[in-house]
Amino acid sequence: MIKSLKALFSKPGDSIPSQRQRLERAIASLVYEVTRMDFEVRPDEVPAAHAALTGLLGVAQSEAHGLLAWAGEPGNRLTTYHDAVAEINRSFPVEDRVRLVEHLWCIAHADDELHVYEDHLVRKLSDLLYVPHIQSMLARQRVRGENGA
Repeated sequence: MIKSLKALFSKPGDSIPSQRQRLERAIASLVYEVTRMDFEVRPDEVPAAHAALTGLLGVAQSEAHGLLAWAGEPGNRLTTYHDAVAEINRSFPVEDRVRLVEHLWCIAHADDELHVYEDHLVRKLSDLLYVPHIQSMLARQRVRGENGA
């Protein structure tokens, strides 16, 4: 019965994404959320978002652009962080999750203005990703040191 319901609501040619694709989409979704959290995607944030995807996933710049575009499509935007965070927690060891949080801080600080919503989101995601608070704050300090903030 569930298969028939999935078939009814799926588009022709849809395939079940692989574990790697689910991880890429989960990370891209979180990255996109941070870029838009201050109510606009600023030009300084886009290169930081691409750098996060290329650095974490080892994908080419064009793939990073495609993943970010996918995450920004209205039908793909997150309504809950649960699935994305669960996929990342399953697939990434804590060291990689710390690197992810550091990239999220980079995106939040990319425009040299940390919006209160960006700060809240990165802290929240850090908690959901089981990144120790001290590691998250050290990542934030590293980013602030790089940006001269």
